Amino acid sequence: MSFTKYDIIFFLALLLAIWFAFIGMAWTYYIAMFAGYPAGVISLILWRIGRKNDINKERYKSIVVVLAVGLLVSLGILIGLLITN
Repeated sequence: MSFTKYDIIFFLALLLAIWFAFIGMAWTYYIAMFAGYPAGVISLILWRIGRKNDINKERYKSIVVVLAVGLLVSLGILIGLLITN
């Protein structure tokens, strides 16, 4: 089995989206802003490139779901920290 350029883009975008979902929750010392959100932006850019050019567009739905859940959880935790402190 040979990997295409779009397979690598998909797996890299998925890995960065998962990184964003986990690190985006760490608002202590703004770790989310400096380590999580750049990975999320890069994943979003790779998602757009892959979604636009790849013939297998169905597999890119999982990246959007992970990014959306990561963003909602991250902002929820930030709002919770701002309210309680």
